[in-house]
Amino acid sequence: MSEKAPATAEKALSPKSETPAPQPARQKWYEWFAPTDTPAERRLILKLDGLIIVFVFLAYWAKVLDSSATSTAYVSGMKEDLNLYGNQLHYLQTVYMVGFITMQIPLTLLMTRCPVNYFLPAADLLWGVFTLAQYKASNVTQLYALRFFVGALGGFFFPAVQWYLGSWYKSSELSRRGAIFFIASQVGSMSSGYIQAGAYARLDGRYGIEGWRWLYIICFACTIPIALLGLCLLPSTPDTCISRFLTADEIQLAQERMASENREARQPFTRGKIWQILKGWRLWILVTFAFFFSQADGVSSNSGLSLWLKAEGYSVEGINTITTVSPAVTIVASVVCAVFSDIYDAKASWIAVTALLNIFACIVLAIWNVPVGLKFFAFFLSGTADGIAAIIYAWANEICSHSAEERAIVISAMNTIGNTFGAWIPLFVWKTVDAPRYLIGYNWTIALDVCMLAMLAVLVQFWAREKKRSLA
Repeated sequence: MSEKAPATAEKALSPKSETPAPQPARQKWYEWFAPTDTPAERRLILKLDGLIIVFVFLAYWAKVLDSSATSTAYVSGMKEDLNLYGNQLHYLQTVYMVGFITMQIPLTLLMTRCPVNYFLPAADLLWGVFTLAQYKASNVTQLYALRFFVGALGGFFFPAVQWYLGSWYKSSELSRRGAIFFIASQVGSMSSGYIQAGAYARLDGRYGIEGWRWLYIICFACTIPIALLGLCLLPSTPDTCISRFLTADEIQLAQERMASENREARQPFTRGKIWQILKGWRLWILVTFAFFFSQADGVSSNSGLSLWLKAEGYSVEGINTITTVSPAVTIVASVVCAVFSDIYDAKASWIAVTALLNIFACIVLAIWNVPVGLKFFAFFLSGTADGIAAIIYAWANEICSHSAEERAIVISAMNTIGNTFGAWIPLFVWKTVDAPRYLIGYNWTIALDVCMLAMLAVLVQFWAREKKRSLA
C-alpha cells in the first residue's frame, strides 16, 4: 500500500485529472445586464439609461419632426403665402443640407472640448429657437438663413450622441443603447405625418396663424421641454463628471469601467494628435465602410414602395398605412441586431447577414416581374438595411477607444461622408422618371452591398491585427 501511494498522489495531481474550470455564464438575449455586472454596476447602468438614453431618444425624435416639416409646410400654404416658385423648395433643402453637412465635424469636435451636459441641451435650445423663428418668416431669403442654422444645429446631434454614448457604456452595452437612440428616427418618421396632419386640420387659422406656421410652433413646443430636461439630467463625461444624480463612488466606478475597456478620457487636441489620426487606418477604412453602408438604404429612403402602390391604384389611406411597415421592420431589425451583437460580440456577422438580405431584396426588385407577395416581401425586407446603424457606430467607438479625439473625428466623419454623398447621388441613381421600377437604383444598391461586404472583410482583418498587437 505504501508503494502505491505516491503513484496515486501523482495521478491526482496530473493535468488529465483536473476538473475543467466552469465557463462563465453567458448573458441571455432578454437580460439587460451581463452576469458579471455587480449590483453597483447595475444601479449605475440603470441610472445612466434614465439620465442619458431618455433624453437622446426624445431629442432625436423631435428633430425628425422638423426634417419633414418644411416639405409639409410647402404643400400646406407656405408656397402661396411666401410666393415661392421654381426650385426654391429644393434650394431650401440644399441650404439645410449645407449647414447639416459642413458643421457636423466642427461642432462634434467642439463638444469634446466643452461640458457635454451643457453643450447638447444648449444646442437643442438654439435649434428650437431657430425652428420657431421659421414660423415668422415673411420671405424665402429669411427661410434660407434660418434653414442653414437649423441644419447646422441638428446635423451634429447624431455623431455627437454616438461619441457621448461611447464615453459611458462598455462595448457589450453600446449597440443596444445606440439602437434605442436610432429607433427614435423611425418612430419620428412614423408619427410625424399624423402629428402634422392633425395640427394642420385643427389649428389652421387659429389666432390668425396659418396652419403651415403652426408646424414650426409645434416643433418648438416639443423641443424646449426636452432641452430643459437635458439640462437637468445629463451628466458630462466620466473624467469630468459632476452630477446631482450620480454619487462619487458611481462616478469612480464609471471611470473604472471605461479604463477596463481601454476607453481613454479626453486629452489636449494637438497637431501631433491630429496628424496621428489622419495617418492611421481607422479613419480611412471606417469612413470608406460608412460610405457604402449609408448609401445602401436607397430602397426605403427613395419612396419606391409608395410610388409602386400609387401606380397600382391603392388609396392614399392604404399607401400611408402600408408604408409604415418599412420603418417598423427597421425598428425590429435594429433591436435584434443590437441585442445579439452585444451578447455574442458578433458585429461583423450581423452586418454581413443584413447586407445579404438587402442584396436578395434588390435582386427581386430589379427583376420586378415577380409575384406581388414576393415584391411586398422584398420592399419590406429592404427595411433591414438601416438596422445595423447602431452596430457600426458602436464598433467605431470600440475600435477608436484609445483616443476620445479620434472617436469624435472618425464618428463625425463617417456620418458626414454619408450625408454628403446622400445629398446628390440619388439625383442620378434614383431618378423620379424611373419610378416605381428603379432599375438603376436597385442594381446600384446591390453593388454597394457587395462593396460593403468586401470592406467588412478588410475592416475585420485590420481590427484583428490591431487586437493582436495590443496583446503582444
